[in-house]
Amino acid sequence: MSKEPQQSFSDSLYQLEQKFNDGEKAGESDVELGQALRNHVLERERLRRGVVGGTPEGDAVDAETRAKMDDWDPDDPSLLLTEKALRRLATGREADGIALLKRAITDRQQAVTDEARRRASMPRKSKTSSQLNKLIKDIVATCPTISEHELKRRLRKEIGHGVIQDINATEITFVEDDGMPVKTSALKDRLSREKKKIRKAR
Repeated sequence: MSKEPQQSFSDSLYQLEQKFNDGEKAGESDVELGQALRNHVLERERLRRGVVGGTPEGDAVDAETRAKMDDWDPDDPSLLLTEKALRRLATGREADGIALLKRAITDRQQAVTDEARRRASMPRKSKTSSQLNKLIKDIVATCPTISEHELKRRLRKEIGHGVIQDINATEITFVEDDGMPVKTSALKDRLSREKKKIRKAR
């Protein structure tokens, strides 16, 4: 008779995670939550090490895990609150540990929000503006001494060919509307930059 395949660590870990998540109770106090979280950490490490709780081997692993929770010293400053929370959970100060974890989560959420706002406030890199730079680069490569006036004339020939929609006295608009139009006056600086690049490459 063939033996049933042994359950994999990943399957056992998944079941342990599900058991922890399903064990949440309405109105659970911070002390109860802290105890449940500490027990979950201990169970997870026993599972990883292949020992059973309540045995001498399991007790030894539990002692090692508690010591690691108490002594953990990460280099990342953003984990300072988590470090303190684990230390309190390991030493039986469940309510204090959970309070610190809640604060760490709040701080992390605020950091994510602040980063999203920072990114949103940054000027968006326009694909069409990059395409315009590519056109200017190609033109300057064929004529390194080209003037601004001649550049405008050459760019007008590109109207309707997939990138430039129109060029007038004040702005350049694009076929793909993924960014703001480029001011025509900005061509002078773009042309100057491309010429400098060519000179440096020589």
